[in-house]
Amino acid sequence: METIKVKYNDIEAIFDKGTRLLDIATYFDNGTKEYVGAIIDNTVHNMFEEINRDVELEFIDANTKDGYDILFRTATLVFLLAAKRIFPDELVVAEHTMNDGLYLTLDSKTPIKHNKVTEIKKEMKKIIKEDYKIIRKKVDMAEAYTIFTKENYEDRIKLYDTLDFDEVNVYEVNGHYFTFHGYIAPSTGFIDKFNVISYYPGVMVMIPTPKSNGKVPEFREEKTLAKIFSNSKKWMSSLNINSIGDLNEKILNNDIDFLVQVAEAYFENQVSDIADSIVKDEDADMVLIAGPSSSGKTTLAHRLSVQLGVRGMEPIPIHMDDYFVNREDTPIDENGERNYELLEAIDLEKFNEDLMLLIEGEEIELPRFNFVTGKREKSGRFIKLSKNSIVIIEGIHALNPKLTKLVPDKNKFKIYVSALTQLNIDAHNRISSSDVRLLRRMVRDNQFRGTNIESTLNEWPKVRAGETKFIFPYQDFADVAMDSSLIYELAVIKKYAIELFKDYDKSNKNYKEIKRLSSLLKYFVSIEDDSIIPNNSIIRETIGKGRTC
Repeated sequence: METIKVKYNDIEAIFDKGTRLLDIATYFDNGTKEYVGAIIDNTVHNMFEEINRDVELEFIDANTKDGYDILFRTATLVFLLAAKRIFPDELVVAEHTMNDGLYLTLDSKTPIKHNKVTEIKKEMKKIIKEDYKIIRKKVDMAEAYTIFTKENYEDRIKLYDTLDFDEVNVYEVNGHYFTFHGYIAPSTGFIDKFNVISYYPGVMVMIPTPKSNGKVPEFREEKTLAKIFSNSKKWMSSLNINSIGDLNEKILNNDIDFLVQVAEAYFENQVSDIADSIVKDEDADMVLIAGPSSSGKTTLAHRLSVQLGVRGMEPIPIHMDDYFVNREDTPIDENGERNYELLEAIDLEKFNEDLMLLIEGEEIELPRFNFVTGKREKSGRFIKLSKNSIVIIEGIHALNPKLTKLVPDKNKFKIYVSALTQLNIDAHNRISSSDVRLLRRMVRDNQFRGTNIESTLNEWPKVRAGETKFIFPYQDFADVAMDSSLIYELAVIKKYAIELFKDYDKSNKNYKEIKRLSSLLKYFVSIEDDSIIPNNSIIRETIGKGRTC
């Protein structure tokens, strides 16, 4: 029997060729259910995978992002299996995440009543106790279609009808089949703690996070997000587009031009409605726009200014960057680097003084921050509010009350914007809104700043941590919220991102993230001709002038 060498934590051991990762983990750590995957050559691997060569690896547990994602998908599978028993004629839809939970509904729109939650949890506990094996299989398309038909997965049939795939990965558990975009734990018994919470008309499923010390965190409703998701979902359903398969059909049938126009009109209608609300608010002297990275704050500020101009108002932009403290006074983060994203990087006293002077009818000279010298200077630009003037301020801290602490709340109109896609891969596999924003940022930074995707990916964890700390806690302070995602945008972004991904292989530390994003984009039929996209579209913020066929 041929053998292989496996190195783990500086310990090397000999195994038979073809030994499963699950058995290798048992050898090294006494067979606990702590490990749910492994990383080899900067790539995530399933625990049932057989190893046929010498490798050095690290195991993934629940305290890592990759491990948490694997366990969350596994908990979702357990819920889906329970739902098949309790709602045998229903298809469950994974809608979106909210506050560390996954919101699920029934495709028929039948509400999951609160008194069903106890029954669901009881069934899930039974499935976990039974510790059913979860077998990952690679099947050809003929077998895949047979499985999809048996399981009533019409959305998957439609999706793969639009793609040129030779085979598909499926997970078999207790006689049922599921598809997931990502790996699953080896068995249902790997789920230890979970919770199911009634959130009418669906439920929230939660498990411990890497930061919750092994406990399922308390659910906190995020009303702003919930309303955006609900409105966007209703609009997409009205177009009969709920998954990538529906979108791909439009592209292949040459119906995409009209869909682009409809999507752009919907975006503009949202901006128009916000402008109407601002005009009606007689006390509003300023508009504050906040949202996470690559959510479209700059485009929204510009297009809102145009809509306000149509209504006879005079929008006056004020850039928060110009109120930075001098470089030597910029706060230092835990890595010893100057952090311009902290609220303390802004001269709050000067900023608030100028805002109050404007509200009181005084004229001010706007400062200008010189990024070469690192000092704030006089700009020579003087502004004064007239009867129809309104100040426009956008930035990550815009909804933080401390930013505009002297300004009465009645004089502020607050907007929260984010790219909250409602397009699913299929009913059980949602597309993360943070993935949409990351892809936007990767392509944009390369197009306009010459930044390679490695730099963007290295920076992204810090960006996400900043969002969690500085943006998301204030989203419910907004007077209105807006979804900046476009139903077709990933089909446009695909060709740009895939081109950037070609320069990276398994030797790069970011390869597993690049591979994951590339695997997501493979489900989209690409829109090759960018000329159908209007010049003022928010996606132009990402791709620029674009390409034509």
